[in-house]
Amino acid sequence: MIFIIAIIIIFFVLIVYLYFRTEKLQLSLRKAQSADRNSRKENKALLETLMLVANTQETFVKIRLQNLKDSFVNDKTISQELDLLSPLINNYAIIFTACLKGKGQLSIMTKRCYESLDKNSYKKFIVFINQQDQKTKRMWNSNTLSGYISLTETLLQKFEQLPEKKKLAEAS
Repeated sequence: MIFIIAIIIIFFVLIVYLYFRTEKLQLSLRKAQSADRNSRKENKALLETLMLVANTQETFVKIRLQNLKDSFVNDKTISQELDLLSPLINNYAIIFTACLKGKGQLSIMTKRCYESLDKNSYKKFIVFINQQDQKTKRMWNSNTLSGYISLTETLLQKFEQLPEKKKLAEAS
């Protein structure tokens, strides 16, 4: 009889222990789910902010490119080079978003953007990049978001500085 009572007490204690243990685990699970929801909301807000930045930056670089095209309308070679940059600039937000997804997306998305325009345009763009200085080539080869931002800025600045160089050459 004592043996049966002892077994019943052990089972009762075990059941009470397991009950409180499951309550503690459920509380931990709720906390983790709440933290996960908050993290997802925060990530979504950050992604929306980055997309807003990308769209705003795209507007600015498009305006800069158009200003350059307008100023070099008489110079055929520079005008062709600027036309070669157009898919890279006009799809800024798309390429920016692709680069956010991970390393290696810059060249893939850029190739898609160029080939949607013309089959050979991406090859021409690669030839153009290979004609640039070593820093510009490294930016392209980094295949990252920071490389893309730096590349577009460097290329636009290169063309923006051309009128100044021409004026200095004419003055000399």
